[in-house]
Formats: sequence, structure tokens, C-alpha cells
Amino acid sequence: MKPIITSIAPGLRCVAIAADRFKTSRMALQMALPLQLNADKQTAAGALLPFLLHRSCARYPTLRALESQLANLYGAKLSASVQKFGEVQLLSIALTAIDDRFALADEKIAEGCAGLLLDLLFEPVLDETGLFPEASIALEKRLLIERLESEEGNKRQHASNRLEALMCSQEAYGLNPLGEREEIASLTAEEITQAWRGMLETAPMQLTMVSNAGCEGVCATLKLRFEKQVRNPVMPVTEYIAQVGESKSVREEQQVEQANLVIGFRAGVGEFAEKQYPLRVMVDLLGGGVYSKLFLNVREKMSLCYMIYAGFHSYKGVMTVHAGIDSEKFEQARDAILEMLRQVQAGEFTEEDLATSQRSLCDSYSTMNDLPESLAGWYRSCLITGECVTPEDACARVNAVTRDEVIDAAKGVTLDTVYLLAPKKEGSE
Repeated sequence: MKPIITSIAPGLRCVAIAADRFKTSRMALQMALPLQLNADKQTAAGALLPFLLHRSCARYPTLRALESQLANLYGAKLSASVQKFGEVQLLSIALTAIDDRFALADEKIAEGCAGLLLDLLFEPVLDETGLFPEASIALEKRLLIERLESEEGNKRQHASNRLEALMCSQEAYGLNPLGEREEIASLTAEEITQAWRGMLETAPMQLTMVSNAGCEGVCATLKLRFEKQVRNPVMPVTEYIAQVGESKSVREEQQVEQANLVIGFRAGVGEFAEKQYPLRVMVDLLGGGVYSKLFLNVREKMSLCYMIYAGFHSYKGVMTVHAGIDSEKFEQARDAILEMLRQVQAGEFTEEDLATSQRSLCDSYSTMNDLPESLAGWYRSCLITGECVTPEDACARVNAVTRDEVIDAAKGVTLDTVYLLAPKKEGSE
């Protein structure tokens, strides 16, 4: 079913997905900020905001008061997140709650959830000087730095982050959306409060709602709260680089048991929509699952890796291949991966290979309908792309991809950066 899209205010809309098969509903408020190089702690300040905002508000200033209100909403669960989509830092505050039809006395739980999200957004707890309290800031700084350290401890994630940083060192995409440790630690209450006020004015926003309840009451709540807010929204723009002139290779060593090889490719596109679905099919055929060329050949036949898969970052036009290897097999594994890409570029795959990848992608799209959280996650992309494509429409577009389109998409892919995170050699410091 197509979502209902309602424009609320400049740069703000509600995307409502009617769903009567869930006992719970999902409501997520998303804000899009630009990732920018040399932006003087802007990324760190933005990353801190959703976590800071979702802890309390003027109406519910303590944890006890907020938890009491969540209990009034039948045990609603509140969460916050920061993600990167291209060169957009996407902030989110979300609520999962019981669906209206299960509430007593026809209570409007969806409207209550929308009201609470807006309280958190517009009316945070501020001190007597109009700034976020130092104690709250100190807590969220510590937790955000712990999130960064957790990423560094996950060596596969760390290798992926390093590949992006090296590959896109002159592009905002190379930034970690959580910011950097030193920037987080040095943020002041003035800088964070200024970032919050700037977000209210300039960030494009979307309320994504998956519920059986109608969206009219929620939209009315949004309009009432935003009518006094000055809005001059600016949608962040992602820089797409179709290809680079010369590739590079970087090796780093850490105390790890298994080497992580990550290879970054430019997908040969100049914007989000260009060749998107042929590229999705091509990447899946190359390394999407146990049926793919990378898995069947590099892992199974050649025994050059423990795990291997390919991913397509459509919001940036980048393809990556991840492999867990013995560092002694680095060159063999790298060359084998590049050979599998060459084979796809040469059309060395069968019609059944193509059909398998199309079925796999459609299966993954269909799982978006399994939970309100995953369905809301699917439609958050509407904010970034401006187009709301249903999972069913995406499947139809995938199934319409031809063999020649896959080959053409593969031919546009070029090598950019090879990154190896290897175990430290004995005797090295």
C-alpha cells in the first residue's frame, strides 16, 4: 500500500503507512543535517542531539516523569539514533507503542506519541541561562564516546570506517556520523544549544508513522506545534564521484586475530537514481549471498577467505567488498575479487544467476513488511531522496532489470581503494 504523504510546514512532512497487521505502531521523527568537512565540531554536535533530546523535556524533566508518561502510553519505548546516508547525517527519535485499536476507551495513542516526540524536540530541559545542563551533556558525551569505542572494538566495522575515511578523505562521506572523540569531548553547552536551534530552523524533517490509526490527528498536532517555528530548511546534497584516476592501497596493523580486507569501488554514477536497480542486482550477483560469485569462488573453491560479501551504498554511489582473510593471502584474495568483478563485466553469468539475485533482493524487500520498525526504517529514505518507493515497487523494478543492464552497470564500476587491517607482526610495536 502506498504511504499517505502530508506536507505540514516548510521542509516537514508526515509519511503515514497504514498497517492493521501489527499490535504495535512505530513513529519516528527524522532530521537531516549535512555532513561537512572542516565544519568545526558540527558533526559531533549533531550526533549528540538526538540522544540528549530523548532523555527528558520541560514537561517531563526527570527520568521518572518521562517513564511515567511512557507507561501512560501503554509502555511505549523511546529510542534515538544517528546514521549516515550519503553525506546526510540522519538524526532520529522514535517511539514504539501499542496500536490505537488495542487501547482502552478509544484513547488516541498515536496522537499522544506525536505530542511526546514534539515535546522532546521543542522543549528540552534548559538551565537558567537557556543552555543544555552541563550534567546532561557530560553523560551523553561519555555515552557517545563509548559508542565510538564500541565501533573501534568491532574490527569489521572499524575496517569499514577506515576504508570510507581513506577512500573519501576529501569528501564529507569520509566522516564518521558520530563525530570524533576529541570533538565530542570539547563540545560546549553553547555549541550544542546553538546546533539544536539551528536544526529546528534548517533541517528537513519527516515524521514516519506506521499504524492502523488515521494520520489526520497526528498531522494536526504537527501543524499546531510547527506554526510558530521559523523554518528555512536546506536539504543536504551528496557529492557523487563516478570514478577516480588512480587507485590506492593501504595496510594498517592492529592486535587482531583475523585480517579484514575491504575494497572500495566507485559505481560510475552521478546521482542517486542513476542505474540504481541494475547496480543493486549486479552487486547481489557478485557478492550478495551464498549463491554469489564471491562466495562460491573466492570462499568455497579457492578457500581464500572466511567470509565475504559485497554491498552497494546507493546514497553515495559506492560499492564495497568485505572479506575476512589470512593476511598472507592478501594478494591472492584481492586479485580473485577483482577477477570476479571482471567476469560480471564480461557477462560471465547465467540467466539463472540473474534470476536468483532478483529473487533474493525481492525476498529481502518483503521482510520490510514484517515489523513496524523495519517498515518505518524503509520509508525514512523518503526524506533523503524525495521519492517514496514501496517494497513491492522496488521488487518490480529489480525484476525488470535485464542482463545487458547488469553488464553495463558492472562496466561502470572502477577500483578506488584497497584497505587491509592486518594482525601485528611479531616484534612490532
